[in-house]
Amino acid sequence: MNSLSEDSTQLADLPDELILIIMNKIKPKVLLLCSIITIGNNRLEKLALDMCHSIDLTFDYFQSPNQFIIPRFYTHVMPCIINNIQSLTLSIHHIPNMITFVERYCNGILPNLAYLKIIIGRQNSMSGVPYTLGNNLYGVSRCFTLFSNIPQFSVLDKSNAARTISKFLRSLFVPSIVSFELDDDCILTNIFNDDDLFFPESIHLTYIRITLFEFKHCICLLNQLGSQLCSFVVNMMFVSVPDVSIFAKIKSISCPNLKRLTMISYRSIIDYENLFLPVLQRLSNVEYLILLLAIEFERNTPKHFIDGFDLDKDIISYMPHLCQFHFHIRSILPNACHVEIDTIRQTFMKQQQSVDCAIDYFNNDHGQCQIYSLPFIGTRLDFISSRFPLFDTNKTFSMVTKLLLFDDIQPFESVFFECVSRALPHLKTLDIMNELEQQEKIDTTTNNLEFTHLTTLILFDIHLDYAEQLLCRSHLPSLIELAINNNILLKIIAQDQQQAKDNCSRVGALRTSDPFYHSIDTLRNFFPPDSYVQHPKE
Repeated sequence: MNSLSEDSTQLADLPDELILIIMNKIKPKVLLLCSIITIGNNRLEKLALDMCHSIDLTFDYFQSPNQFIIPRFYTHVMPCIINNIQSLTLSIHHIPNMITFVERYCNGILPNLAYLKIIIGRQNSMSGVPYTLGNNLYGVSRCFTLFSNIPQFSVLDKSNAARTISKFLRSLFVPSIVSFELDDDCILTNIFNDDDLFFPESIHLTYIRITLFEFKHCICLLNQLGSQLCSFVVNMMFVSVPDVSIFAKIKSISCPNLKRLTMISYRSIIDYENLFLPVLQRLSNVEYLILLLAIEFERNTPKHFIDGFDLDKDIISYMPHLCQFHFHIRSILPNACHVEIDTIRQTFMKQQQSVDCAIDYFNNDHGQCQIYSLPFIGTRLDFISSRFPLFDTNKTFSMVTKLLLFDDIQPFESVFFECVSRALPHLKTLDIMNELEQQEKIDTTTNNLEFTHLTTLILFDIHLDYAEQLLCRSHLPSLIELAINNNILLKIIAQDQQQAKDNCSRVGALRTSDPFYHSIDTLRNFFPPDSYVQHPKE
């Protein structure tokens, strides 16, 4: 800390404008505060205090170079900035310390805190990049037809983390906040109190971003906070009717001030017409609507793909104040009859916005239709074959970060992956489901492809060709999570290729499709120590 003080003394010789430019470049900001506050320079402290309205404590992942400053932050900095903090982002493991501090120094409340965000904090120990996969990667849902089980939600049920957050939400800490966000990949399944209330003390809360285990929790939340909510972003894991009593709760929903609504469910919605639509139709004052959905219709039920007529009849007509509607809806039909793509497009002729669609049929007797507003606002695409218009000249899908590739009709050839690497420059998660052998072999070990930002790769249900394509003939500099079929993993290791070794050398979490009964020494030359994550059946 002495060197930091010396640097601060030199900083004091500069004009305020230049000091502020330098301060804005220091990351994390807490490092700046710990370096400046309480060192005795009133001028620098004042400039630093003016910058501490927003505090982010998510930088101290395991082996982070900045872990050492957290104790000083609580002992020296927090007492000085209590009245300045308006926005707070923290990992779950910080909550007990924060509660203890607030109870000790400021009567259980940060007086000006308005924005609160909590993240899981599952991060790679070396880079701080978040992990995304969990044990539900092995769930039976992966076998369901055209059913996506990504993201791998962290279900905090009856865990210490769940109890910590639940206590936090019911503490005196919460009443002042107007905005609450919970990590998108985190689900709290049991945070109701005896009155079915999520936030019993949150009388000023108007903005919520949260992921819920069941749709009934969304209904309870709307009933509790409906009169005060202005903006609501909700991601739902399961949307199905739990029991008939839920329909009475739907009828009591009233959200007169709710203007902005985002509803996300990439796992297939089963009860779209009976459960999901009635809730949406109660929210008549919404002006800005985003729907990112997957909808599955049951077998032997005469249904058709969701189209523009359905959106007009079932949604838009119930929202007279709607002025902006963005959507990406994937509807799945068993025994699907062939429909021309222009037939779907014509259903959007009356809408005053650009819309496009894609239809695909598979050998598993299922078809799917994806309709989406333009510009495309989603960040993921599920069950994409080489027939999907992924590579258009407008770069429609260039912001996609999660991609699930699937085909049981044609293999994914090498040229297809070349196009993917160019069309999706921000891709972070790639899941491949295709057991068909490539027909256009490339006899080379040259790493001519690069997926710069790819952190998570899932290769459970594939032909060996795709593992060779990505691990042996591509450059994956950011890969930290690999889920792979056991037999294919052993074949890749047996090939002993340097490119594969390099791609696997940064993997912090290796998951195999089945228990790995071979010696862990088998993995030693490819993966870092302790990278193997024990299979649930081991």
